[in-house]
Amino acid sequence: MNIDVTWLIVAVILSVLVGVVLHRWQRPVLPRLYVWITIIGTLFASYYILNVFFGTGRTGWP
Repeated sequence: MNIDVTWLIVAVILSVLVGVVLHRWQRPVLPRLYVWITIIGTLFASYYILNVFFGTGRTGWP
């Protein structure tokens, strides 16, 4: 598996933005564990989507 660094950086930026929005404006305040789980999930999901749509990644579907 090759990791495309460009899409990984974009995914990290998106994940951090989601984490900041949740931490700053979510009411009632979420526990930090939930925010971290959301950030990690967003990182994996956004990297996968970006890599499949714009990069060289494949989904496994023919």
